[in-house]
Amino acid sequence: MKQFKISIMKRITFIAISLVLIMGVSCSSPNKEKNAATKTVEKGIEPAVAEASPGQKLYADKGCVACHLLNSKLVGPSIKDIAAAYAENKSGLIAFLKGEGKPIVDSDPVQAAVMHPQIAITKALPANELDAMVNYILSAK
Repeated sequence: MKQFKISIMKRITFIAISLVLIMGVSCSSPNKEKNAATKTVEKGIEPAVAEASPGQKLYADKGCVACHLLNSKLVGPSIKDIAAAYAENKSGLIAFLKGEGKPIVDSDPVQAAVMHPQIAITKALPANELDAMVNYILSAK
């Protein structure tokens, strides 16, 4: 029974920390990054990163980067793992992000619980923005 309580406490702690990270990224000001990039260009220094696609910008702006890194698992699976799982199933990824499908990448109920509140964000996106975000995710190879 003691092990069960410890396991539940670990999961609750994991969820709480994840939510704090998500809120921190979601609530951060995108203007700071824009201002830093502008100052870099003004100084005559070229930015090291190419211009982001509309889907990649939405992915960052909506806070997805708080849990999903390109190459490695953080809170959720990596973008590459998501792209591999949904490679021939774009409509399945769109359905999941609209809250109409189940995740096929990782079946950990704790991770699914962390993602559940974020579905409201992707669900509210206009179809063209959701499509751009999905295209960005699926382009990761």
